[in-house]
Amino acid sequence: METQINQTTVEIHPSVLAGLDVLSPEEKEQVLKAIASLETFSPEHPLTANIQKFRPEQPFYLLKVDSSLRLIFEKNHQHEIEIQDLVRQETLEFMSHLTH
Repeated sequence: METQINQTTVEIHPSVLAGLDVLSPEEKEQVLKAIASLETFSPEHPLTANIQKFRPEQPFYLLKVDSSLRLIFEKNHQHEIEIQDLVRQETLEFMSHLTH
Protein backbone atom coordinates (compact mmCIF):
# COMPACT_ATOMS: atom_id res chain seq x y z
CA MET A 1 0.00 0.00 0.00
CA GLU A 2 1.23 3.49 -0.82
CA THR A 3 -0.16 6.73 0.45
CA GLN A 4 0.69 10.36 -0.26
CA ILE A 5 1.11 12.60 2.77
CA ASN A 6 1.85 16.26 1.89
CA GLN A 7 4.35 15.49 -0.86
CA THR A 8 5.98 12.64 1.10
CA THR A 9 5.28 9.17 -0.20
CA VAL A 10 4.89 6.55 2.51
CA GLU A 11 5.08 2.92 1.52
CA ILE A 12 3.70 0.44 4.04
CA HIS A 13 4.93 -3.14 3.99
CA PRO A 14 2.08 -5.71 3.72
CA SER A 15 3.03 -7.28 7.08
CA VAL A 16 2.33 -3.93 8.75
CA LEU A 17 -1.12 -3.84 7.17
CA ALA A 18 -1.78 -7.35 8.50
CA GLY A 19 -0.61 -6.21 11.93
CA LEU A 20 -3.07 -3.33 11.88
CA ASP A 21 -5.93 -5.81 11.56
CA VAL A 22 -5.24 -7.31 14.99
CA LEU A 23 -5.04 -4.00 16.84
CA SER A 24 -7.87 -2.38 18.72
CA PRO A 25 -9.57 0.52 16.91
CA GLU A 26 -7.81 2.96 19.28
CA GLU A 27 -4.38 1.43 18.62
CA LYS A 28 -5.00 1.39 14.87
CA GLU A 29 -5.93 5.09 14.97
CA GLN A 30 -2.75 5.88 16.94
CA VAL A 31 -0.61 4.00 14.39
CA LEU A 32 -2.19 5.84 11.46
CA LYS A 33 -1.67 9.21 13.20
CA ALA A 34 1.96 8.27 13.88
CA ILE A 35 2.48 7.40 10.20
CA ALA A 36 0.94 10.73 9.18
CA SER A 37 3.33 12.53 11.56
CA LEU A 38 6.25 11.34 9.42
CA GLU A 39 5.42 13.88 6.70
CA THR A 40 8.09 16.21 8.08
CA PHE A 41 10.69 13.58 8.95
CA SER A 42 14.19 14.19 7.68
CA PRO A 43 17.32 12.33 8.79
CA GLU A 44 19.21 15.62 8.42
CA HIS A 45 17.18 17.30 11.19
CA PRO A 46 17.36 16.52 14.90
CA LEU A 47 15.15 13.59 15.82
CA THR A 48 11.96 14.27 17.75
CA ALA A 49 11.41 12.67 21.15
CA ASN A 50 9.34 9.83 19.69
CA ILE A 51 11.86 8.84 16.98
CA GLN A 52 15.19 7.16 17.54
CA LYS A 53 17.77 5.49 15.35
CA PHE A 54 17.28 1.72 15.50
CA ARG A 55 21.01 0.99 15.30
CA PRO A 56 23.70 3.55 14.43
CA GLU A 57 25.10 1.49 11.56
CA GLN A 58 21.71 0.88 9.92
CA PRO A 59 19.32 3.29 8.14
CA PHE A 60 16.31 2.22 10.24
CA TYR A 61 14.41 4.28 12.78
CA LEU A 62 11.93 3.47 15.55
CA LEU A 63 8.81 5.59 15.84
CA LYS A 64 7.16 5.35 19.25
CA VAL A 65 3.40 5.13 18.68
CA ASP A 66 2.38 4.63 22.32
CA SER A 67 3.84 3.00 25.43
CA SER A 68 4.03 -0.36 23.63
CA LEU A 69 3.76 -0.04 19.83
CA ARG A 70 6.73 0.86 17.62
CA LEU A 71 7.00 1.36 13.87
CA ILE A 72 10.29 0.52 12.18
CA PHE A 73 10.89 2.67 9.11
CA GLU A 74 13.55 4.02 6.78
CA LYS A 75 13.82 6.85 4.31
CA ASN A 76 15.13 5.50 1.01
CA HIS A 77 17.23 7.19 -1.67
CA GLN A 78 14.07 8.46 -3.41
CA HIS A 79 13.16 10.23 -0.13
CA GLU A 80 10.19 7.93 0.37
CA ILE A 81 9.43 6.63 3.82
CA GLU A 82 9.13 2.86 3.97
CA ILE A 83 7.32 1.44 6.99
CA GLN A 84 8.99 -1.96 7.44
CA ASP A 85 7.40 -3.37 10.60
CA LEU A 86 5.03 -2.82 13.48
CA VAL A 87 6.18 -4.35 16.76
CA ARG A 88 5.61 -4.12 20.45
CA GLN A 89 8.37 -2.72 22.67
CA GLU A 90 8.23 -5.94 24.66
CA THR A 91 9.17 -7.90 21.51
CA LEU A 92 12.14 -5.62 20.86
CA GLU A 93 13.33 -6.07 24.43
CA PHE A 94 12.96 -9.86 24.16
CA MET A 95 14.90 -9.93 20.87
CA SER A 96 17.60 -7.72 22.37
CA HIS A 97 18.13 -10.21 25.20
CA LEU A 98 18.58 -13.00 22.66
CA THR A 99 21.47 -11.21 20.97
CA HIS A 100 23.40 -10.50 24.19
